Amino acid sequence: MNAKTQELEIENSSAENQYLLFLVGGVLYGIEALKAQEIVEYNSLTKVPMMQSFVKGVTNIRGNIVPVIDLLDRFGLGQTSIADKTSIVVINYAKDEAVMPLGIIIDEVYEVDSIDANNLKKAPEFGSKIDPKYILHMGKYENEYIAILNTNAILNVNELSQLAH
Repeated sequence: MNAKTQELEIENSSAENQYLLFLVGGVLYGIEALKAQEIVEYNSLTKVPMMQSFVKGVTNIRGNIVPVIDLLDRFGLGQTSIADKTSIVVINYAKDEAVMPLGIIIDEVYEVDSIDANNLKKAPEFGSKIDPKYILHMGKYENEYIAILNTNAILNVNELSQLAH
């Protein structure tokens, strides 16, 4: 597989306040930059039978078989349309003692930027298009609040591995 990868440029200021910002379904979201291992260009996936609809399949990234989740589908908001800038963000998911790479499909990378801890607020219990369990914080970025996603909830391996009915 010959995938273009993108290195994450994390400023030295404070890596813990750095967020990878990206678009999904035309909405800006963020995750903690340290959770993201790499960003690769979207390429074909191998379907896995009997999986949840949001588990789109697996792909080979540098010899690792990586399950790939459609974030828009995971949120129950439809399916991501694959376009030129569609990418897969590879996230290291810790389960018990092991760490496994999981991919999420995004429309496009926006940037890596810092959000001051003072600009992080508790996620609302209602009023969001997505389940509040998937939101870690609301972060004020360029005078707008964006959802900082809870990768542990989104990539919960126990939920992902449940067979489709």
